[in-house]
Formats: sequence, structure tokens, C-alpha cells
Amino acid sequence: MADDKIEETVCEDKISALPEDLLVRILLHVPMKDAIATMFLSKRWRFIWTILPKLEYDFFSDDDEDDDDKVVDDNDDKARRLAGSMKLHKAPVLKTLLIKLGPGCSSDIDVGKWIAKAVDRRVVVLRFKLSWSTGPTRLPKSLYTCETLKELTLSHKVLLDFPSSSCLPSLMFLNLFYVVYRDDASLEILICLNVKRNRRNRDDNITKFSVKIPSLQGLLYVSDDIISSLPDDDEVVDTGKCLAIDTLGLLYFSITDHSGDSCSIENMPCLEDASIDVKSFSDMDKSKTYLSAVRSLVLHTTDQVVALYLFICLLPFSTVKFSRLIKSDWLEALLLLLKNAPKLKDLLVDYAFNTDVIPSSWNQPSSIAGCLSSHLEFFEYRVYGGTEEEKEFVMYILANSKCLKKVRISVSPYLENQNLSIEELRDIPRASTFVEMIIVFDDA
Repeated sequence: MADDKIEETVCEDKISALPEDLLVRILLHVPMKDAIATMFLSKRWRFIWTILPKLEYDFFSDDDEDDDDKVVDDNDDKARRLAGSMKLHKAPVLKTLLIKLGPGCSSDIDVGKWIAKAVDRRVVVLRFKLSWSTGPTRLPKSLYTCETLKELTLSHKVLLDFPSSSCLPSLMFLNLFYVVYRDDASLEILICLNVKRNRRNRDDNITKFSVKIPSLQGLLYVSDDIISSLPDDDEVVDTGKCLAIDTLGLLYFSITDHSGDSCSIENMPCLEDASIDVKSFSDMDKSKTYLSAVRSLVLHTTDQVVALYLFICLLPFSTVKFSRLIKSDWLEALLLLLKNAPKLKDLLVDYAFNTDVIPSSWNQPSSIAGCLSSHLEFFEYRVYGGTEEEKEFVMYILANSKCLKKVRISVSPYLENQNLSIEELRDIPRASTFVEMIIVFDDA
């Protein structure tokens, strides 16, 4: 036993004898609470954790959702220990600070001091999520003039109060999730700071969310919650709010908005990659022009928005994922989309969430879509339900796609006579003799 203790001591001494920068690198790979606990190992370790260039505190868990006094007290205690550890931190440069505080944390904790200290330490990456039970909190004004900040993520109970003097010269990524804006003017200021992502709360205080940045290259926009009072998913109700996007240099754009807010999108001549899941556009004539350069499109949308694309000739799409998540005659819309996308190479049809919403009849197109004759190489159909309309559509694709190289069809787990349906699919005539056919069972 004595020999074992001597061996353990020797090993510990060898680690403790390592250079300070190596000890710091070791602590960067362990949880924050364990890194802090090393201060009790020996005098050598006492202050190592205080010079870490990255601090991460996560006091946000599923337990926070429980209405339990013990959980609240525990989270409150953790937050106070966080405050204490922030006071002891001595690193001259704090490259990364990640903080998540759940509902169980006390609202009398001065989180602004932590942010101010990070700014003083020339923070580069700051991610802050605050979900306590009281109202939103203001962050120190020094944050909005931090010269070293490259990535800023703010989430939930944060009040954005951008002063007119805001300047973040190094900022590359600004991610906002469910935050509260002081007013429209504050929104305009932060947009000029090069916002990349914004996830809106349905009940936020902004009437017009406007993005007009010529240099912006990527934008992810999500407006939370579907209006529950709508009698019909496709019905468009005036909410009094709108989204307006006018960005000449945008290359990548993703929008998810089921709120019913009007949406105006224009001046995107460089757009290459788009994902669109919206309820309505306020100005269809202007909005339709932004697809002029798009190569890859993911489309989940309503009948009104489908009409935006269906009467434009020669759409440049090479890849389309078409998902019908809302009641509509999706089959007719998709056939029109194929007709207007002569360069389409990859087509994925997915309507896994509304398999009960299928047109009552198949109308054979009067002419063959140009993309089938000369370009389409990959076709995937997800959650095949075995209806006559689906079978006719798949037959139309296979029988007319001369360049087709690969087909993948996943069969619905709720389909009766699955084996028979699979045999019928395999027996469909194909225009291309070199096509690889893969049929699988969907695990939905």
C-alpha cells in the first residue's frame, strides 16, 4: 500500500512539474467545475484555473423547469459561485465566455458585471443565455464598443439597448435568439453591425423588422410560434407586423416564419442557397425577383407563396427539396415548379408530416418538363404512401428522366401491402437504363 501511495505522488508531481501553459491546456479539456476544483490539489494548482482563456458556465437544465424549491436554491447557489469565480479570474485575455442561466437563478445577481469584466479582458467570443423568471436585463454599454469581439450570441431575457455610438469593428457573427429590443431604432443599429442570425419571439416589441445591409452574405431568420387561432393553416391574417429584407450581397438565406407577418424580400441578385418556410409575402412582384440566381432551394410553404415561383420562367435551380407541410394541392404546384426549372439536377420530395393531405386526382402534364429530358440525375421521394396519385407522379419522373442516375424511395411504415407496393415501384418503366433504384422502409 505504501508503494502505491509513493507511485501516485510521483505521478502527481510529474504533472505538477509541467509548464504552466500545458497545465492550462489540460484544464481547458475538463468541465469548468472540475477545473476550479483543482485549486485544492496543491499550491501549484491553486491559481492555474484563474488564468484560463475560456470560461464556461451552464446552469440551465431540464430540472430548471421543475417548480421545486430545492432546484431553485441549488441553481441560485451555483450562480453565486459563478460570480465568485469571475471575481477571482485573473487572465489578461479572456478569449471565450459562455454563460447559461436558467429559471432557477436569482434575479438579483448582477450579470452585467460579468459581461463588463469580459469586455475589459478583451473577450473574443461571448455567448450569453438568460432565462430567469423576471424581466429582461440591460447589458453594460461597454459591450457595444468592444474592439476585440468577433462573435456575440445573446438569448432570451436580454434587453437590446444599442446606443447610437455602437461600434464593434471586429464583429463577424451576431446571433440573437428571443431577445427584447428597446425600440425600432435599436434594431436598426444592430442590423448595421452585421447580424447573421435572428430568432424572434412571437410577442416581441418590433413592428417592422428591416434588414438592409449591402455587404451581408448570410442570414438565418426564424420567427417563433404559429398563430394558434387560425381556422385554416393557409389562411393569411394581418398581424400588423412585417419583415423587410433588401440585401444586395446576400449569398445564403434561410427564413422560417409561420407567424402570419407579411414578408417583403427583394434585391438579392447574388443569392445562391435559399430555404423558405413562410406563410405570406406582402409584395409578390418584388419578392419573386430574388430567386434569379438561386441554385439550391428548400421549399416548405403555402399556396400563396408557391404562386410566387410557379409563373416565373427558367428558374436556375439545380437542387430542390420540396416539402408540403401545409394543406395544398402540392402535386400541381410541384409539376409547375419542374416545368420552370430546366436545369434541375437533384429533386427531393418530402411531405412526411401531412401524408393525409393528397390531391384527389392526377392530371397528366400536357408536356414533359425540360429538366427531365436533359438534367435531372437524382430523385428522392420520402414517405411513399402508395396512393394512385403518388404512383402516377413517380411513374412520370422515371418514365421521362433520360439522365437519371439514382432514385431513392422510402416507403411509409403505415402503408398496407408494402411488399406489393415495392414490386410495383420496381416494375415502373424507366427512360434511363443506368439508373440505380433504392427502396427502403421509412422509420417515421
